[in-house]
Amino acid sequence: MLATRLQNLTLALAIVGLMSGSPVQAQWRLGIEVGAARFWGASRDTVDANSSVVPYRPTTFGVSLERQAGKYGFGVQLHYSEASLGLIGPELQVAAEGAFTVFSISPEAVVRLATLGAANELRLHAGPLFELWDLVDMDSRARVGAQGSVSLDVPLGGRFRGAVIAGGAVTPSPYNEGELDLEDGAPTYKLRTMWRRSFAVALDYEL
Repeated sequence: MLATRLQNLTLALAIVGLMSGSPVQAQWRLGIEVGAARFWGASRDTVDANSSVVPYRPTTFGVSLERQAGKYGFGVQLHYSEASLGLIGPELQVAAEGAFTVFSISPEAVVRLATLGAANELRLHAGPLFELWDLVDMDSRARVGAQGSVSLDVPLGGRFRGAVIAGGAVTPSPYNEGELDLEDGAPTYKLRTMWRRSFAVALDYEL
């Protein structure tokens, strides 16, 4: 009986150790980020399938908190951006500035894919995406999607690390049904899934 209890205790301690990581391996990171995003989808003209109304080329700002233990990690990212409203077609791009304010939160799992050189790391990030879209003169609305990215992390000296990040995300359209149908004779739009690609640079501090 005592032997069984000792085995169970040993197993429990081993599991806790694997989850928490060793003091040498486990590391918290606090980061700041600036980037740019591009969108497609979101809506489609019911007459001209090549025309759509999308959020237009916002600059994004973010903060992140991450814990890494060996090859694996987990974290959460917060992002803020202001986007224009863009009418995009094969021969026309028109943007109305200040149409959207977007807040997002994205918990994510992190996996180190490879180590390049002495300390550079290529890492994969993935997880759900929760967003709050605030449109001028319209009600705010929440959207839930998924996001993923690949980062190249480079040590900068001391506790600082830099990163270059390329990613993508998918969410439902930020518009509600009928919002883009302005008046008789004007183009009408069918809502579509919205896709996003992004590029950012980040500065991390190891706590």
